[in-house]
Amino acid sequence: MDNDEWIYQDEDFDEDLPYIELQFGIDDLYQIYDSVKFRYEKWPGGHPDEQARLAYLKDFLYRIVLEYKFTNRLINTHR
Repeated sequence: MDNDEWIYQDEDFDEDLPYIELQFGIDDLYQIYDSVKFRYEKWPGGHPDEQARLAYLKDFLYRIVLEYKFTNRLINTHR
């Protein structure tokens, strides 16, 4: 996979600010996805932007999971 394919940008993205690039194994990605999904589902309330951000991040991570599964043609019993 080309590293340039996974660029995180949204309407708030500012190219002049530093950003963080991380690399995870698939099990770590699943753990992060599950954590974000849990937080989103159990969101106690607060600023609506936080919930929208969690929804965006959850969907973003899930797209990476799906891409991994498609690319590797794995039948994973985790999900």
